[in-house]
Amino acid sequence: MEHKAPLQELEGTLSQLLYVNAQSNYAVGVLRLDDPTDGRRQVIIVGDLGLLEVGAGVRIRGRIENHPRYGEQFRVDEYETLRPAGAAAIERYLASEIRGVGPALARRIAEHFGERLERVLDEEPARLREVRGLGPVVAARIAAAWRDTSGLRELTVFLRGHGIASVHALRIHRAYGRDSLAVIRRDPYLLARTIKGIGFRTADTVAEKLNIPRNSIERARGAILYLLERMAEEGHVYVPASYLEHQFQDALEMDPELVQRAVGELCEHGDLVTEPLGDTLAVYLRRLHEAEVNVARRLRLLSAGPAMGRAVIERSLGAARRALDFALSPEQERAVRSALESRVTVITGGPGTGKTTILRALVAALKAAGLRPTLAAPTGRGARRLAEACGEEARTIHRLLEYSPESATFLRSEQFPLRAGYLIVDEASMLDLELASSLLAALRPGAALLLVGDRDQLPSVGPGSVLKDVIASGLVPVMALTQVYRQARQSLIVANAHRINRGEMPELSNEAGGDFFFFERNAPEEVLATIKQLVRERLVGRFGISDPREIQVLTPMNRGPLGVHLMNDELQELLNPSGVEIAAGARRFRQGDRVIQTRNDYERNVFNGAIGRVIAADREKGSIRVAFEDTEATYEAWELDGIAPAYAISVHKSQGSQYPAVVMPVHQTHYLMLRRNLLYTAITRAERVCVLVGTKSALAQAVRNADERRRMSRLSERLRID
Repeated sequence: MEHKAPLQELEGTLSQLLYVNAQSNYAVGVLRLDDPTDGRRQVIIVGDLGLLEVGAGVRIRGRIENHPRYGEQFRVDEYETLRPAGAAAIERYLASEIRGVGPALARRIAEHFGERLERVLDEEPARLREVRGLGPVVAARIAAAWRDTSGLRELTVFLRGHGIASVHALRIHRAYGRDSLAVIRRDPYLLARTIKGIGFRTADTVAEKLNIPRNSIERARGAILYLLERMAEEGHVYVPASYLEHQFQDALEMDPELVQRAVGELCEHGDLVTEPLGDTLAVYLRRLHEAEVNVARRLRLLSAGPAMGRAVIERSLGAARRALDFALSPEQERAVRSALESRVTVITGGPGTGKTTILRALVAALKAAGLRPTLAAPTGRGARRLAEACGEEARTIHRLLEYSPESATFLRSEQFPLRAGYLIVDEASMLDLELASSLLAALRPGAALLLVGDRDQLPSVGPGSVLKDVIASGLVPVMALTQVYRQARQSLIVANAHRINRGEMPELSNEAGGDFFFFERNAPEEVLATIKQLVRERLVGRFGISDPREIQVLTPMNRGPLGVHLMNDELQELLNPSGVEIAAGARRFRQGDRVIQTRNDYERNVFNGAIGRVIAADREKGSIRVAFEDTEATYEAWELDGIAPAYAISVHKSQGSQYPAVVMPVHQTHYLMLRRNLLYTAITRAERVCVLVGTKSALAQAVRNADERRRMSRLSERLRID
């Protein structure tokens, strides 16, 4: 067992910052010790120190460790800032931390007051003007900064005593200044709303220790925001007030009558918006209400625009027919015509129903009409498939809208709209409400829009169900494709997807020349063993698959014996058992690992669901480099929570992607998630072969269960024609 050095406590002044990561606040610095020990006057310190300023006095706790490259350093577990004591320390503080005070002026201040300097700053800060060359603005800045430092140590001690890491102290102090402790004592739930990294549960723990009553209005406000954010993560746009009352009573042990008052106060503050909903209220986070209203308003405006002239449409259709080397079916031609006649159109259909053919024909028709369409999709893979199908450039929606990390907004907006005259969005089932709002805001009023997708797939990861709501509203023409074409009919993947969608059991013939297989296994360990055999041996060398990396395991749930987490551990050991390894909590990343981005990272231009491969791992820095399909990105140790192993991923994360081979467990341990649209989505991700492993009873349950867990949204109502 590795021997750990004993915990130590050191005090001193931060004299240098050698490295700082601005996002994570990880830093390497030099601490000049107040009380040199063992002949050392300074020590290299590492940890979450990036919010400290050079010249700050600190007390640190941690351990000495030996780095293989950099030698001895002190790893800081926690720290607290100290007010500088003594004229010399205050001089260093003034020179390094106060804007407008350089070393020369700091020296004059220290020399003028000598050892009385601390008392002057505490009791008579106006006397700073006695110092030659010190103007009123800088004097006031010094006095304010000194007052602010007075509460930081107490704040740090208080937070540490309530289980909140020291790194949050400076964030809180910078938000609330010397009043930080008073603010927290008055309403600790403000921390969950304003300080990154602190959630409702942490704030609730602090409140409990402060003896704030469980039925306080502060807790009620915090609880409502927490519940609304949690429901938004599950895809809901609003929540009925009656649901909040139920949660208050059953889950939070609070008086449900507090909901009305707390919601009212949050509406006054601008956090929430409410609307009548039967005998209760629909309660929205403001950002989601604004997005829903904006999507409805802009779709109505677009759909009311003038149609293309009939003569132009006929001429364009003729050009499209000539551009193709085959004839369009009557259904396909009706779809192309509808997309030309209407300013907003939806084309929806399952696999093999000719959506790609329709898009190729439409692009040719638009070009003949003098329009160059703009093509977009929610994911990089979707954009590439769209470009290949249409022979035109296609971009992700995020790239199309030109996200700016500096402003944390899209550059393309109502003020700087897209030049698109006709926008085609593929894989529109993945379009969440807020992204749809940003996209529609960037369209000119005279533009036309085509949404293409499969309404029977799982809804978007983010809040809302835009495609289904638009279809249900009746506002715009919807071409629902039903004919499966001959080439697609030869695929059992396609045929079984449609069977499942109709509520029928798939064909399980397991014919040698087929592309759809079901292996019945009962115990979870038997299912896992079979999946490992398939991934390692049985599929490789068949179906044009030459490498296990072309096989994607999909699973309904994250936890459990056949969940994402456990299966990734097993498959990593099977497919990539050695190599340079970086640990991040319970996760381990090795060079060669398949990984997935788990949230949008606009600065790296890598988005939720992107699959990549670890091409380098640096043990000394604790960092890895990942190659995605169209970019590369480096992740430091403290940033690894933004990616996850991807030998197995959830079906939700697979949306918008296609894989040469899909392997999926279908087992009763997933009973909570066994639904028809989930099974349908998973099967339609497979290009060449799909293999299900599990029990027929679980498969039958998924086919029978048509419950789509309808999302709470009022977009369809806002769009519906009266």
